Amino acid sequence: MSNLEFYLDNNGFEYLKSSKNALGIFFPVQFDEQVITDLKGEGGKVVQRLDGIYYPSKHYGKYFELNKMLKKIYLEFADYVVFQSDYSREQCFAMLGIKDASEYSIIHNGVNKNMFFPDFSNIPGGMIKFITTGNFRNIDMIEPVVKALDILNKKVQLELHIIGPVVTESILSLFKRDYIIMHGSKKLPEVADILKKSHIFIYSHLNPPCPNSVLEAISTGLPIVGFDSGAMSELCWFSKDLLAFVSDDIFQKYEDFNTESLADKIELSIREYNYYRQLALQYYNLYSFDECGKKYIEVFDKIFNEK
Repeated sequence: MSNLEFYLDNNGFEYLKSSKNALGIFFPVQFDEQVITDLKGEGGKVVQRLDGIYYPSKHYGKYFELNKMLKKIYLEFADYVVFQSDYSREQCFAMLGIKDASEYSIIHNGVNKNMFFPDFSNIPGGMIKFITTGNFRNIDMIEPVVKALDILNKKVQLELHIIGPVVTESILSLFKRDYIIMHGSKKLPEVADILKKSHIFIYSHLNPPCPNSVLEAISTGLPIVGFDSGAMSELCWFSKDLLAFVSDDIFQKYEDFNTESLADKIELSIREYNYYRQLALQYYNLYSFDECGKKYIEVFDKIFNEK
């Protein structure tokens, strides 16, 4: 959302900072119901952006209550919905209900290409530098990665660079490996710099809707290894064979993440590194925020300005 705000401001798109006197309102996931009700009562329009939602295999019995408000907005108030990926649309259609094609768009997140771009001269020496980034809050985001690299650490020289905060104490022990280098939270230019100096990006996340971490890694021309979960095969369509199979379910379960399968894909990325690196460099221009921002403006013009 901060990227979108920056794009709108730099492209002269005028908008209000509050809902008072607004023709419409745009927000991620959910918003104050009274504000929405008042705006709709005045003939205003509502555009809701949805990414991931709550589901039984991760949120157990709490998912229904957690989805309650966003579902009400989705079904009763939203004039238009923006999904972050086709996978996000599938999730919402399954859990919340189906929308007509005229009532939604799919807009992938975008990346600042002036910041995230490849270092074409970066070639692995003896040491292979893996990297993963994110806000590490759940076990599915790190356990499969370190267990897979534990297997490979006996075969090849490697480092795993980790960028981002670890916000859940129960997973701290997983980071205690000699080959792991913790960078902590970094500003985006620093993230971009470390990505450019790395060789292979590893991503593990259960049912991700449209992870910025992956888009940033694609933009720096890194081969992406991970699980075929959520939107991963949608975003990494040009190198899907580096994604380990999980299941055909929309809402996958962490129990279906297979460490050995991930290790096999990591080994493939090492063995055929030159091929996957060239493939990654061929498609690093995907997911520009300029393209993303233009699509949002098209939605706003269509919905808020229609008679």
